[in-house]
Order: sequence, then C-alpha cells, then structure tokens
Amino acid sequence: MTFNVRRPLPRYRRGDPDAWFTRAPAVQALLHAHRPGLAALQEVQPEQLHLLREALGPEHVLLGTGRDADGHGERCLLAVDTGRFAVDGWRQRWLSRTPEVPGSRGSGDAFPRTAVLADLTDRRTGVAWRAVATHLDPWPESARLRQLAALQCLLLGWDGPRLLLADWNAAAGRSRTWDAALAGGLRDTLPPEAPGTFHRYREPGARTPRLDWILHGGPVRVLGARVLTERPRGVWASDHFPVLAELEHDGGPAG
Repeated sequence: MTFNVRRPLPRYRRGDPDAWFTRAPAVQALLHAHRPGLAALQEVQPEQLHLLREALGPEHVLLGTGRDADGHGERCLLAVDTGRFAVDGWRQRWLSRTPEVPGSRGSGDAFPRTAVLADLTDRRTGVAWRAVATHLDPWPESARLRQLAALQCLLLGWDGPRLLLADWNAAAGRSRTWDAALAGGLRDTLPPEAPGTFHRYREPGARTPRLDWILHGGPVRVLGARVLTERPRGVWASDHFPVLAELEHDGGPAG
C-alpha cells in the first residue's frame, strides 16, 4: 500500500473535510480493514503516530524519522508487518547530494525529502525483497527528476524483487517523472485505466491525477491492484486515495 494520510493543520473552518479529528477514524478504518504487509505512509506528523500504530496492530513496525535535521517534523514511513516479513536491515536517506546528512535538500527543492529503504525476507517463502517508501516534491518537475535519480541509486545492485511506494506528486501517464521511472525499468502495478488518487475532497473524475504509484522491478508478478476509493461511514480519509497491490514472486505470495 501507499497512502498519503494528510498532515493535521493548526486550524480548520467549521465542517472542513480536511480536519484531522474528522478524518482520523476513517484513516484507521482503512488501515485496519486492509492490514497491508507493507505500507508507505506520507505526511505523517508525530501526533498521528499512535492512531496509525493502533490501526495496524502490534506486529507492524513504523520505520523512519522526521525529515528535519533534528529528526523531527513531517515524516514518510514504511510500515512493515513483522509477522509476515523479517526486517533484515533498514536505513533512511535524504534525496540530496548528501544523502546521509539529516535535513539536507537539493538545490531548488521545496522541502527536505527522505526515502526509507528496507531489506526484508518474506517469512512464508524465504524470498528477499527491497522496499523503498518516499514522497517527492510537488514542484518543480526538475526536483522530482533529481529525487527519482537518487531513488534509483538506492535500488542499484539489488537483483531480487524491489518496490517503490510513493506519493510522487506527478501524474501517472502524463509527466516527465512517470516517463523517467518507466524508462529506468520500473513497472506500474495499476492498469492504465485506474482512477486518479488526488481528489482534494471532491468526487473524482477523468481529470483527477493519479499521484500515488506502487512501482516494481525484478521478478515480481502483480496479482491485483486497485485504488481504494471507499469512504468509511461516508468520511474522506485524506485528500488522496490509497493504492493497494497484491504481489507475488516465483509462485509464492509476497505482499
């Protein structure tokens, strides 16, 4: 899964669908209902962590820290079901020229951007996977292309199945970021006719962009993938719909 849960804001207008106290039960309901083996969670603030952990359950660990130099602030997390996957190792890198320097950013980038990389072993099959969770800049596209190049470096040298789960802030099928990702050998889990994900609390339509993608490389088979458009109890969970995929390696289920 990849799911931008949308950060809380300091204040809201009355009846605003963006209000975290309104959305939180819907976010929990979606996570609890689907219990993904792996999930990239974007725009997470510290005050949201306990609700996310509660929804996912005690076997899930949340990998990642804040993007700021002191480890605080907004974070992109990789949630891992440790009953399904053994975490062989993980690290967080900043998508900059100095990836090991906390809080660093590329020239012209709007914010520090992080990637959480984990090497995992599927307890059912023994297959080793590499998964990366991230969230790219909303502008400009040149920043996203630099950040994509940094992500591709994290996957170099890994011949097994690999996953990139992200809010790419770029439209699938109609952006240079999309073209570059596919030119680099990654493949999308969703079919071309999949609906958009960035609905902004409005009914989605033909022009709703699909900013949230799960890309894969190596020996991976897609058994199914969909955009989760449900609204628990009629409530928008976020301004993004999550994406959920079921994947397989060499005949054994793996995610």
